[in-house]
Amino acid sequence: MNMFHLSRGTTGYLAAEWTGSSRSPWAEKLPAPFITLSRQAGSGGSRLARLLARRLEDDPAHDASWKIFDHNLTARMLQACRLPTRLARFLPEDRLPEVNACIGELVGLHPNLWELVQKTNETMRQLASKGYAILVGRGANFATKDLPHGVNVRLVAPADHRARYLAQLYNLSEKAALACNVRCEAARRRYVRTYFNTDVDDPTAYDLVINTAQVSLNEAAELIARRLRQRTPAAA
Repeated sequence: MNMFHLSRGTTGYLAAEWTGSSRSPWAEKLPAPFITLSRQAGSGGSRLARLLARRLEDDPAHDASWKIFDHNLTARMLQACRLPTRLARFLPEDRLPEVNACIGELVGLHPNLWELVQKTNETMRQLASKGYAILVGRGANFATKDLPHGVNVRLVAPADHRARYLAQLYNLSEKAALACNVRCEAARRRYVRTYFNTDVDDPTAYDLVINTAQVSLNEAAELIARRLRQRTPAAA
């Protein structure tokens, strides 16, 4: 049974000692963990995020509900900033922004793209600070790099493997899937270079770089969960 034990110290004042539990009721609560997931196009990022969320929710070390922020991230930012949802189409991560975005800026229809991206970055930081979030794409690891309680993951795979994966997922020819991946990768690389002035492929920016052609997505989820336990022992 947990209880307080009062004793009189050498100064004559009563001192309280916590007994029965290894954790003091006044122990500092450490920040909750989060995960960022960067991925090459066709490497299985969205599917891994879902597998990982289920894996962590079944882990007794993490008594919390994990949330995935992927394509819904922009909508979350626009809602928080009370901006119209139609602006989401001006904030693509995986393709060039529409020409209409530039026209909209010129005539004052919406904030400039730089401002919208910075608002997105701040939204990611807020979500990461709350913890138990899986942030997919949009340079999330760079936006949250000064927050110490995150695990940053990069998924890679050979181009032909990623093309086969995408072709099966969307019933495309491998040639079409390969071309789609090339365009998507170029746009994502440009996004990170433009808004974070860095290289998305820099391996030193991640805790784990996983080749999904060699490591199954289930194995990848286990590796990340294990790294999370090592990185955030307070959550264990």
